[in-house]
Amino acid sequence: MIKRLMMPGLLVVMLALCITVGAACSGDSGSSGNGGNGGAEPTPQQTQDQNPAATASSLDFTVEIVAEGQGTMTYRYRARNIGTSSLDFRIDMSMQGTDMVYILSGSTQEGWVYNGQEWWAFTQMGMDWDEFWDTWYDGWESYHSSLAEEWAGQGTWTYNVPGVGSVTYKNITVNPSLPDSLFQP
Repeated sequence: MIKRLMMPGLLVVMLALCITVGAACSGDSGSSGNGGNGGAEPTPQQTQDQNPAATASSLDFTVEIVAEGQGTMTYRYRARNIGTSSLDFRIDMSMQGTDMVYILSGSTQEGWVYNGQEWWAFTQMGMDWDEFWDTWYDGWESYHSSLAEEWAGQGTWTYNVPGVGSVTYKNITVNPSLPDSLFQP
């Protein structure tokens, strides 16, 4: 099975840079979740028995991508109401000294971006809800699916993508209690 983990991370980087420099972000939501990693299969360091992430209703985990020659990108994903139309998720992103926060609330169909200084509603950036949701949901779903399918259910999980770099999942908490305040600007 081809994993789709590097492309969502690169999409996040491109959108974050676009927002940081104040450019108009129209994006191409049709391709963000279907990217590949050049056909390379990840090499999990652990095997899977029974994976609690596959049936979790909430998750909190960090993904660290070390891209060869590009540095490290870190994403902390927190999500609740997984598997429902009321999915809410938050992405805290850090790369090369830039910190960004994205909140998408499926329950209220609202979303926000924090650029380190102020919160912006997606609509303030010229994006409608469906476009914003599609763009960011694809990345969330790729990371969540890979965690649910490949993680051994405990500890840290790392795999390498030849010629690209490594992806590490860590600080994984299954079914944490996530307060409403995490999903509001």
